[in-house]
Amino acid sequence: MNWNQLQYVITIAEEKSITKAAQKLYISQPSLSLSIQALEKETGIPLFERNRGEMKLTYAGSLFYEWAISTIHSHTQLEWKLGDIVSGSRTLIRLGLSPHRSERLLAPVLERFYSMYENCDIQIIEQPTYILRQMLEEDKLDLILDISSPDTINYESELLVKESFVLAIPDSLCPFSDPSQKEEDISATPQIHLPALSAIPFILLSEDHDLGKISRKICETAAFHPNIRCICTSSNTAFSLARRGMGIAFLPEIYARTTSFPDILILRYSIIATTA
Repeated sequence: MNWNQLQYVITIAEEKSITKAAQKLYISQPSLSLSIQALEKETGIPLFERNRGEMKLTYAGSLFYEWAISTIHSHTQLEWKLGDIVSGSRTLIRLGLSPHRSERLLAPVLERFYSMYENCDIQIIEQPTYILRQMLEEDKLDLILDISSPDTINYESELLVKESFVLAIPDSLCPFSDPSQKEEDISATPQIHLPALSAIPFILLSEDHDLGKISRKICETAAFHPNIRCICTSSNTAFSLARRGMGIAFLPEIYARTTSFPDILILRYSIIATTA
């Protein structure tokens, strides 16, 4: 089976005639007939019914016809893309980001990107941050959407959005008398001083996780020593445990803005600096 035979089947099916198909393909009628017979022998099933000189597709032939159309179209698209790459007019960008950022940031970013750069293909790789940074080091990624890297020598960073963090507090542990009074707008949610939460358990991420480092830095700046009940390696696990009433979890604000937590109160925190 070869590409010519696929085109032969398509042309005969459309022209419904060996003679007309041969004329359109610029080959002799006997050569075309022999090629189709060889293809039917290879597939082991008739592709055409011959009735009074008219060629009609059998059921198997119809399936083969649809497959041939799809295959040739895919092959043509590939040739165009490879040609664009060779000519330098088309580029593949390997983009890495964490699953929670992918779910909440990717669609608007790609929509804007494709409106500006039509001749680019993007390969999306979703992995935890530490794997993405390793892949970037190994030149397996071109860029990542992540918290800014302190390495400004090997990498260039461009600020896309400022990411804030909030507290996800289970209703059962809420320090307020009426946790049902929740604000839909996170910017309007009340602030709470971290030291006021000293009696409530916290769920933190491990220190090799960016959010784990950031949450500890926040607590350190506030001279606050959280009552750590559990340390996780996954943000999703921490949020899941918070929903089960296990403790308070730090949450990226973008996650809180795009996710509904009926049993969780989202609060902004304030840091009170200690004085000597």
